[in-house]
Amino acid sequence: MSISSEEKNQVWSHLKNPDLLSAFLSLKNEDELKAFFRDLMTEREIMEFDMRWGIAKMLYSGMTFVQIEARTGISPITITRINKWLKDGCGGYKLMIERVKGASSIPGDK
Repeated sequence: MSISSEEKNQVWSHLKNPDLLSAFLSLKNEDELKAFFRDLMTEREIMEFDMRWGIAKMLYSGMTFVQIEARTGISPITITRINKWLKDGCGGYKLMIERVKGASSIPGDK
């Protein structure tokens, strides 16, 4: 069953601090982003974002779940969740992967 765009974006109407989005948009460079994100998130949350981003890029590049699991040790359930948002989400993963294409590589590639 597919989730409607309304349901996918419902979270934004429930923010207690909607200026959070403005704060993200006002960041001017990587140093500001690092400082703000480090204050905002725990080390574990930062690593979780990094893991999700890496898995999304691997999926986008055509790697299979088995290849990703072998390379990262991440469970198929987690890979499936990320794949669901990559394929049927709001387009954010695809937008950003295309935008930064060439600026970074697939995790683990040398």
